[in-house]
Amino acid sequence: KRGHWYFSVKDAGAVLSCVMWQSDAARAVYDPREGDGVVVTGRIKHYAPQGKTQLYASKIEPQGVGALEQRFQQLVRELRGLGYFDESRKKPLPEFPRRVAVITSKTGAALQDVLKTAAERCPAVEFIVIDVRVQGDGAAEEVARALRAINRMAERMAIDAVIVTRGGGSREDLWAFNERVVADAAFALRVPLVAAIGHEVDTSVIELVADQRASTPTQAVMKLLPDLASLAERRGRIAHDLRNAMRWAMQAKREHLAELAASSALESPALRLAHLRARLAGFEARSRSAMGAILVDERRNLDAVAARLIANTPAARAAAARAALAALRPRLARAIANALGQSRRDTINLERRLRSAGPAETLSRGYAIVTTADGSLLRSIAVAPVGTLLNLQLSDGNLPVRVEIPEALRKKKDA
Repeated sequence: KRGHWYFSVKDAGAVLSCVMWQSDAARAVYDPREGDGVVVTGRIKHYAPQGKTQLYASKIEPQGVGALEQRFQQLVRELRGLGYFDESRKKPLPEFPRRVAVITSKTGAALQDVLKTAAERCPAVEFIVIDVRVQGDGAAEEVARALRAINRMAERMAIDAVIVTRGGGSREDLWAFNERVVADAAFALRVPLVAAIGHEVDTSVIELVADQRASTPTQAVMKLLPDLASLAERRGRIAHDLRNAMRWAMQAKREHLAELAASSALESPALRLAHLRARLAGFEARSRSAMGAILVDERRNLDAVAARLIANTPAARAAAARAALAALRPRLARAIANALGQSRRDTINLERRLRSAGPAETLSRGYAIVTTADGSLLRSIAVAPVGTLLNLQLSDGNLPVRVEIPEALRKKKDA
C-alpha cells in the first residue's frame, strides 16, 4: 500500500501486527512470503486510543541469516589466521592463457556471460565447462570435488587458469561458496583461480581465497583473457621501439667514428683502420643477430595467436597480422643495410684522408726526409758541416750524400 508493508508475525501463542514504511521496505533485500520464518528488527509502539500494539519494522530477514553471518565471520577469522588470504601466496594470472576451466552450473546465466565475453574478447582460448550445483545440499562438496579434480589433471590437460562463478542470490543461495571444504580446495589449487560469486556487494570465502576476485562473470573473463586489439597495439609498440633502438645505435656508432677521425692519437693509420673494421664487423654481426632473434620471437608469438584464431575467427585477421610482420621485416632490413653502407663509406673516406696525410704520400710528392749517420732527423744546416754524411729518404728508396761546398762558392771563397 503506497510502498508500505503491512503484515503480521505470529507463533503458536500470539500474533503481532507490523508496519514497514516505504523508505525501509525499499532497502529490503528479502521479499517475505506467507509462512516464512523471519527475524524482524524494529520498535514496539502502543496506540492507546485504539488499544493497539504494533511493531514498526526497520529490517526483515529470513530466519537463520544471523546464524549464517556468525558462521561466515568465524570461518573468515580462522582462515585469515591460517594465511589463506595472504597476498604473498596469491598467484599471478597467465598473460596468454590457452585453456581455461569454468566451474559453474551449465544452466545458469553466469556461464552464458562467460562464453559470450570470451568469444568477443579472445575466441582462440578454449573453455572446459565443469557442471556443478551452485546452491542447495551437496553443492559445496561438488564445487570442492571439481577443484580437486582440476588440481590433479591441470598439467596433463594443459589448464592455465580456473574460473568459479555463479549469478546473484540470497545469502542462503550463495552459502555453498562459504564452506570450509571449498576454501580448502581453492587454497590447494596450483593454477590461478578467479572467483566471481553473486553481485558486487556479495562477498564469499572462495573470493577471499582466490588469486583474483571479480564482481561479475563478465569481469572474471576480462581479468583473465587478453584483448585482440591490445595484442595488435603491443606488436606495434615493439616494432616502433625496435626501429628507435636501431636508429640510436647507428647514430652512436657514427658519432664514435667521427670522434676517432678527429683524434690526434691515430699514430698508425693502418692499425687503427683494422681495429675500426673489426669493430664495425662485430657491430654488424650483433645487430643482425639481435634483429633476427627479435623477429623470430615476434613471428613465433604472432604465428601462435594466428594458428588459434584460424579455427575460431575469420582467416583475414591472421593473414593481416602475418602481412604486417612481413612488411615490417624488409623495411627493418633495408634500414640496417642503409646504415651499415653509410658506415662503410665513412670508413673508406677516413682511410683516404689518413693515407693522404701519411709520410709515404708526402714523399711521393717530391719531398725527402734527411737523417744523419746515426738516424737522427736533420732539422738545421748548422749541424751539418762540410763533409758530413747524410741519408735522403725518398719515395722509392734511400740516397746517401755528403755535404760539399758548391764550386762557385769555393772559387769565391779562395779569391
